[in-house]
Amino acid sequence: MTECNAGMTRDARGMRLATRLSRRRVLASGLAAAGALGLGSLLAACGGEPEATEPAGWETPAPAQATPTAAQATETPQRVSGRIVVGRTGDADSLDPHHTIASLSWQVFTNIFDPLVSWDANLHVEGILAREWEISDDGLEYTFSLREGIAFHDGTEFNADAVKFTFDRILDPQTGAPAAAWITSLESTEVVDPLTVRMRLKEPFAPFLGNLCTGYFGIVSPAAVEKYGDEFGKNPVGTGPWKFKEWRAGEEIVLERNPDYRNFRSYVENKGAPLVSELVFRNIPDEQTQIAAFETGEINVLAVPPHAVADFEGNPDVQIFRVEQSVGISFLEFHMDPPQGQYGAIFRPPFDDVRVRQAVAYGVNADEIIATVLEGLAVRNYGPLPTGVACYDPAIEQFGYHYDPQRAAQLLDEAGWTLPSGGSVRQKDGQPLQVTLWTWNATTQEKVAQVIQNQLNQIGFDVKLETMEPGSLLARLGTADDTSHFDLMSWGWTEPHMLLMMTQTTAGIGLYRPEEYQKLVVEASRVVDHEERCRLYFEAMKIMLRDAAMVPLWSPVSVVGARKEVKGFKIGPQGIYVYEDATIES
Repeated sequence: MTECNAGMTRDARGMRLATRLSRRRVLASGLAAAGALGLGSLLAACGGEPEATEPAGWETPAPAQATPTAAQATETPQRVSGRIVVGRTGDADSLDPHHTIASLSWQVFTNIFDPLVSWDANLHVEGILAREWEISDDGLEYTFSLREGIAFHDGTEFNADAVKFTFDRILDPQTGAPAAAWITSLESTEVVDPLTVRMRLKEPFAPFLGNLCTGYFGIVSPAAVEKYGDEFGKNPVGTGPWKFKEWRAGEEIVLERNPDYRNFRSYVENKGAPLVSELVFRNIPDEQTQIAAFETGEINVLAVPPHAVADFEGNPDVQIFRVEQSVGISFLEFHMDPPQGQYGAIFRPPFDDVRVRQAVAYGVNADEIIATVLEGLAVRNYGPLPTGVACYDPAIEQFGYHYDPQRAAQLLDEAGWTLPSGGSVRQKDGQPLQVTLWTWNATTQEKVAQVIQNQLNQIGFDVKLETMEPGSLLARLGTADDTSHFDLMSWGWTEPHMLLMMTQTTAGIGLYRPEEYQKLVVEASRVVDHEERCRLYFEAMKIMLRDAAMVPLWSPVSVVGARKEVKGFKIGPQGIYVYEDATIES
């Protein structure tokens, strides 16, 4: 989400959301740079590796002009054969982009649906289904000119009516679209003519264009939505390079090439349909089983677990792709109750005392985990903003928490949690400091959680670790069935607006809404000036760290492997896997 991400949520069908995200998030156990399929974000959308120092979408570069015509897209004969099989640890919840923010879902449906605009290789905005756009001087109107001659997979026409239908559907509270929270400023979408739409905002919103770049705003077929109704998430129809073919729940999702596709992404060389017959997403929860399947060729693309990277780097049968800069952040979040009004921050005991939360922050040795469990494939991060996102500032370290078990013990003593004579678990008023930590059941994730459990037990906590299948975890978080006190989580997004987004869900950090923090991040979303916007975000992060509302740990470095027979595979902006140039050679 981004789901990376991150995004871990299950189907939001039947939920009534206006501006807040559902927290029922589904794990993306493999997201390259928080957006694809590796060790990255569970939450929110896509991720990536920004190269520019200024955020895409704050300024509006001219859209690319060199785009393929239908004739150009098919003038070169294509040899189509083989299939790409991607190994991953879990299944999607829904393939309807308006009913999920699950990264495991995003990994699939981003290939089925195209958005109006997307990022180019330098994270500038370029036109996909929109050939150009204009923004009014007051920043309240976005007018998009659409491409002509594009059809949905069901043969119906892509046009302005389809764009209006898509965004009206996202904003409709009856849809319960989690992504609606990312475009809350959108007031209406108007059809100007068959190939022109105008979007009106209630107020200037700096992240608007950049947020539209994500797959969650892919344009859906109105006819297919009407035909399938609530089952559209199992029968998705878009305009993208891949068409939905089959979904065997818990096993695999199969897409087939769209033979009529015209590719407008500047970083893709093939301007026509994909060059392989099928794209398969296969669920293999256990990492060792994934590795074995990759070695035998059962799967041919894999987010490589950290412990296996060194072995594969020396393997002539494997191509290694490393994404150093991350838009993901891994962290511990404490469970909270909803505020009584618009603002507030209500933590559940024993974490209702800031000193106990701070003790956790001082008690976790993130550097040790990075060096051992993650094999160095992460960058220590002391703040909530990923290292690869605009406005990330390493100076946030001075306001963060370094490993200091002595300071952690002192804070627990001050909070009244003391060690009994000869005991190892702290007590207060006769009650032990027993807490339950949740995370999902991927091999590396479990190892990380076990180290955290041991580190906190050494300072007097009694941490009970519970792991479960991603869908179950996210379905239970923030509900009456949530028996945990804190969890190990991750988020991914390419825009610093995530500092507001991640506090607008229904569990954990999503319920952190103190007035001083919320006013800063809301104001930052309205500011166009880069330096001022970053200043506001920095001040907001200082407040979150002061409150120890979450414990930032690291931003992942993602490693993706492709077998040598997969030619032309590459990693694109936002860390996405680019399949459209790929071929399979026997």
